Amino acid sequence: MGNIKDLKAYRIVEEKDLPEVHGKGYVLEHIKTKARVLIIENDDVNKVFNIGFRTPPYDDSGIPHIIEHSVLCGSKKYPVKDPFVELAKGSLNTFLNAMTYSDKTVYPIASFNQKDFENIMSVYLDAVFYPDIYIHDEIMKQEGWHYELDSMDGDLKYNGVVYNEMKGVYSSPESIMYREIESSLMPDTPYGNDSGGDPVSIPTLTLERFRDFHRTYYHPSNSYIYLYGDCDMAKELEFIDEEYLSHYDYKEIDSAIPLQKPFDEMKDITKEYSIADTDPEENNSILTYSKITGLSTEKKKVTALEILEYVLMDAPGAVLKKALTDAGIGEEVYSSFDNGCQQTTFSIIARGADKNDKDRFIKIIDDTFEELSHGIDKDAVEAAINKFEFKHKEANFGRFPKGLMYGLDAFNSWLYDDTKALMFFEMNDVYKELREDLQNGYFEQLIKECFIDNTFGLYLTMNPKKGLDQENEKKIADELAAYKATLSREELEKIVEDTKALKEYQATPSSAEDLAKVPLLAIDDIDKEAEKLKNVESEIGGLPVVSHDIFTNGIGYLRFYFNINDIDNDLVPYLAVLSCLFKYIDTEKHTYGQLSNEIDSNIGGIEFDMVGYASDTDIKKFFYVSMKALYEKLPYAVELMKEIMFSSKIDDRKRLKGLLTEEKSSMKNGMAASGHVTAYTRAMSYIDEGARFTDETCGIAYYEFLCDIVDHFDEKYDDFIEKLQYALAEVLRKGALTVSYTGNEDVTDLLEESFADFGMALSTRPAHKDVKPFEKDLKNEGFKTASQVQYVAIAGNFEDAGYKYDSSLSVLKIIFSYGYLWENVRVKGGAYGAMCSFLRNGTCYMSSYRDPNLMETYDIFKNAYKFVENFECSDRDMTKYIIGTMAQIDAPTTPVAEGISHMARYFMGVTDEQIQRERDKILSTDRDAIRALAPLVKAVTDSGIICAIGGESKIEENKDNFKDVLAIF
Repeated sequence: MGNIKDLKAYRIVEEKDLPEVHGKGYVLEHIKTKARVLIIENDDVNKVFNIGFRTPPYDDSGIPHIIEHSVLCGSKKYPVKDPFVELAKGSLNTFLNAMTYSDKTVYPIASFNQKDFENIMSVYLDAVFYPDIYIHDEIMKQEGWHYELDSMDGDLKYNGVVYNEMKGVYSSPESIMYREIESSLMPDTPYGNDSGGDPVSIPTLTLERFRDFHRTYYHPSNSYIYLYGDCDMAKELEFIDEEYLSHYDYKEIDSAIPLQKPFDEMKDITKEYSIADTDPEENNSILTYSKITGLSTEKKKVTALEILEYVLMDAPGAVLKKALTDAGIGEEVYSSFDNGCQQTTFSIIARGADKNDKDRFIKIIDDTFEELSHGIDKDAVEAAINKFEFKHKEANFGRFPKGLMYGLDAFNSWLYDDTKALMFFEMNDVYKELREDLQNGYFEQLIKECFIDNTFGLYLTMNPKKGLDQENEKKIADELAAYKATLSREELEKIVEDTKALKEYQATPSSAEDLAKVPLLAIDDIDKEAEKLKNVESEIGGLPVVSHDIFTNGIGYLRFYFNINDIDNDLVPYLAVLSCLFKYIDTEKHTYGQLSNEIDSNIGGIEFDMVGYASDTDIKKFFYVSMKALYEKLPYAVELMKEIMFSSKIDDRKRLKGLLTEEKSSMKNGMAASGHVTAYTRAMSYIDEGARFTDETCGIAYYEFLCDIVDHFDEKYDDFIEKLQYALAEVLRKGALTVSYTGNEDVTDLLEESFADFGMALSTRPAHKDVKPFEKDLKNEGFKTASQVQYVAIAGNFEDAGYKYDSSLSVLKIIFSYGYLWENVRVKGGAYGAMCSFLRNGTCYMSSYRDPNLMETYDIFKNAYKFVENFECSDRDMTKYIIGTMAQIDAPTTPVAEGISHMARYFMGVTDEQIQRERDKILSTDRDAIRALAPLVKAVTDSGIICAIGGESKIEENKDNFKDVLAIF
């Protein structure tokens, strides 16, 4: 391996040991261009590369966002129309994406495979520095916006991927709210403009301004390059210099973000947002209280404010949230602390509020801050510090590589101060200092400085208005019609020709010669042997345990799975309610605030939820409790679980109603934002027991259940409590319990007593013998929302038609996702995304995301089998699809996620031999194997099972295609 210190093209600005990330950090400067470089050298084999640019928007046309999409549509060295998709098809990447923020655009990738890592890095570097946007006008039209006119007498429309994506964003009241907060608080800076693009302004973007923005900001002198992990950093830096940076000279680029001058007094703004005709206008406002609290480069202050937000608003019993909810302000109260801009923003939000409560909302917040400034609950703050410290040690970012998240966090200081690139890689000192300062009044002073004495803020009230989206859509349609009326015949013919030309461009594949230029791994680069399952059965304290020997850095993970297959289906939503109540209600020993402090002070966390695991033949449904703690604290975690499950006061009438109301509001917003998931889950629930279970625990069926309980709470209270208690008793059976343990230490002796004690408290009553059979119900619903886009789903089951699951379907999923569906739903149709999945039990779905279309997308889904029947591709493309499939199968996970995955396979009865057979089948999949799947796909698409969530007018126009048209959101 080379030595960074020997590089001639770079100079080292700073080097530092970073034990908290098990490595060493280097800050470098490229001598010729002054490109900024950050290196984190450690033994993490999940390597990360990211190149970012400071991209301050100067209007609302979304230039940074559209360029982010567009540079990944072909480049000088890789002149294919969609190298991003080619990489997604044929790469072992563990992360592959690009993101536009308010002031920066970043292009991160990650991979375990060294060759793959370097291949993707090369494609991304070529994309940002030498994109084909200067050659093909069609790229900006496709990804940004264009006029669409199919015939001279047709309606003139706007279309484009980002245009439709942002119509979806601007259909979300929460997204509009955050945009308004940022732009109103910092109006004299680039943050006053929308880098993503306002749909009203996107069509003002010209090709000339689009290209000029790229010329200005996508230059090495304005770049931030990040490398992380176990690789030859000197070699990678030499490549970056020789292939790209050395070809440029230094350029003075004014991309600095000016600071917003503080306000002399709080701003007070009122805006409107759109709701459906069936939504109430009364008690449906959004009240917000926001303050600029400092700079994102103030490490201690930023960390303290994150901790303060948890204490004030997020923790069970959080003092400010409790004050607002006890006063009946809004259905849902929450907060946001944003340190992703140069000036940090702390916001307190009440949804489902009475607009007349604005003054009371503000007064409660101000009074609470005043009271806290004289003395905050130090136990709660210390517990929160412990929680954040544990989270830092665990470094669990879910499916995202930790090196990726470290790098994105680095931008929060690095982008604004070159000397603070390494700031967030060292956090232990801050937690230590804050713990010491807790007794010295630091947090009380912080409250005084940031909230009480601070007039640099905003009161924003957002009031609902029925039909606002339709008004805006009509206004755009009228403007387009008026514009069309001014055009000559020749001008109209030109738009028709341009529309046709764009579609021809989109339909014409890149040449085989150009496709061959995109680097590709070989099948031999993939490990032929599947990873063995780590499931070891044992018994601790009389409880059955399945252990997973995985290194967890001193943390033990426990999951208590209670099988509920035999429980009456009518009780399932009551168990979902319990999962959201536990920890947020008093127990016999602690108030819920005290309980939160106990959890945060002693363990890493405890959560309650439900899950279903579907095998080839059946589904196993569970209510589960997950816990994490340092090994020595695991017995106390079990003790806390026992306290919560056996002594929680679930009949606390006032508390229960408030939590259910909040859960209802939160679900409504979440389901609308993830409309594709909501739609395909609902569609599958008509025919699949597992999907029905999901729908009943976190989907539309559960939301309808919550609405019914909340709306008739007083009259249904007694019956509700009785069923809630009965459902809990049905769970707490010893014979239904299996425990999962993930860790690399034997904890048998440590847990023997606590497990035995918990087991003694469980009922020994046997399971019910009669299991209620699953009944299909083909509802085919269309759900109307206040949205400018649709989420379209189709579902079916090929086993019902006599076919069996074939692991080649995993390859077809990649072919559909990055081929047929991508090209037809996204590229040609203008939707932001499309996806599909095939389950082992024969159930599958196809779905679209932020889609301007509805029935046109169903036609694409219905014709999918024809594509499979006639499937053709080169050997090279087939290799890509197989590699892309294996990338998903072999995707790295965190230790806890790995343990959960192995446990799921245990419950599903999956064996090492079965996994290896399926792996072998995938690696040998060929064109004939894919074509043989056409009857399975046809069986699904012929089922006629559909569900859609979309704009009121679009759903209403197509209501004859649905059995029921509803408005429940």
